[in-house]
Amino acid sequence: MNRDVIGAGGAGNLGVQSAIETARRHPAQVKSLVLLSGETERPGMEFLRQASQLPQLYVMDDNDEYPPTQEEMKMLYIIASSPIKQLVHYSLAEDAPWLWYETFLDSGKVPAKGGHGTDMFKPHPELPGIVVDWFKRTLLKTPVPPMADTLASAEVLNQLSFGGIAGIGQVKQQLLEARKKDPQAQLFPEVTADSIGEDYQRDGDAKTALEVFKLLEIAYPQSADVQNDLADAYLANGQKDMAREHAQRVLSLLDSHAAPASSWSDTEQRRSEIRKSAEETLKKSSGKQ
Repeated sequence: MNRDVIGAGGAGNLGVQSAIETARRHPAQVKSLVLLSGETERPGMEFLRQASQLPQLYVMDDNDEYPPTQEEMKMLYIIASSPIKQLVHYSLAEDAPWLWYETFLDSGKVPAKGGHGTDMFKPHPELPGIVVDWFKRTLLKTPVPPMADTLASAEVLNQLSFGGIAGIGQVKQQLLEARKKDPQAQLFPEVTADSIGEDYQRDGDAKTALEVFKLLEIAYPQSADVQNDLADAYLANGQKDMAREHAQRVLSLLDSHAAPASSWSDTEQRRSEIRKSAEETLKKSSGKQ
């Protein structure tokens, strides 16, 4: 047990409020949050907005018998500035109707329907495993640090997609600043930024694609997948020496097995595809087609 590495969780209004307040009062010790069906007051919301690298898991169900808890949870998720957050939303065609308030004294006034707090564990038997896995990924140093989430990184990803080279440069600066505070800080998921770079390249904008992949290399330096993207982009830009260098780095990373092939996939099939692509780039950049 490490008293300086704590995961705090809460369910229902009181539980969520308590978990956030604990993290607010002990930011150096609380390293991860799990919040089920609740809300918080303004100091808690301000804390979530400032806690830019605190991993947070939000869970809500449209069948929650205490609406508008669903909307309160969405608001907390939006307010939270950390890109390392995940929303588990059990969706229905419409929300449960409002019947009464969630209060301690009137706890039996509204029949439980399995949509609020820990009541969600019964109709969603996978949920306890999701919570346990979240704490494993965000509190333990191994096997990998927590990953940024696509939805949580929307603003940054929009900047990469539509901000051009200037926008990419701004994100790079944001990442470098975040890394000064936390060397493992991430602002965006590898796989989504990779898709953005590939979109630029498919559209014939090899220069901007290369800038995206250079940024990805800073964020995910041990990814063979990123090195492969760089090799392709340098080749598309006519820089054959750099293409060869990065293609060779791909093969070295894959052969070493020191890290996963990428942050999002390390299957043998994926590793094989990356290797095949790097070998093809080596041939093209060496004039051996």
